[in-house]
Amino acid sequence: MTKTGPLAAASIAGLLLYVAMAPAHAQDAAPRAAEATRQASPSPHSYRLDYALTELEDGKKIDSRQYSLSLGGGTQGTQPWQGEVQIGTRIPVVMKSDGSIQYVNAGTKIVGFISTREGTQLLRTNCDVSSVAPDEANVDGRPILRTLTIVNEAPIALGKAVLVGTADDSNSKRKFELEVTVTEIN
Repeated sequence: MTKTGPLAAASIAGLLLYVAMAPAHAQDAAPRAAEATRQASPSPHSYRLDYALTELEDGKKIDSRQYSLSLGGGTQGTQPWQGEVQIGTRIPVVMKSDGSIQYVNAGTKIVGFISTREGTQLLRTNCDVSSVAPDEANVDGRPILRTLTIVNEAPIALGKAVLVGTADDSNSKRKFELEVTVTEIN
């Protein structure tokens, strides 16, 4: 039989204690890891998008319209948050061969999307504006629609008015500007 010294006995006792405690330590570590992950994940955010569509003629503001959307409130995951505002008029444009009337929408439609790509939050805006041209522009009594479309995607700048896009009207001396201010509303 081999004699073991006090150092060897202590080493064996320490090893046995470690083996016995390892499962308990792993169980304690799991809740701590879950808590750390929960704390590291971003909390839900909500945002208000305030859009201003301004019409200028010869450099002077002649009209400005305001539109607001609220987005978010939950975890975003892989799907973008989306909001939409639409206002307008349904206009009859043509009689179909069966005698029914076809309608088109004229007005303003703004869709805002917030998504996260490579750690950066982005705001995508789709803006469509259409209006009926003056009566003298009608063809055979049918209205002519004028349209404006602005599509843009840019990183979010909280609390600052950001120019989404501008467009000159080719039929007049008018210019359109679309701005957005993003506010966090947790």
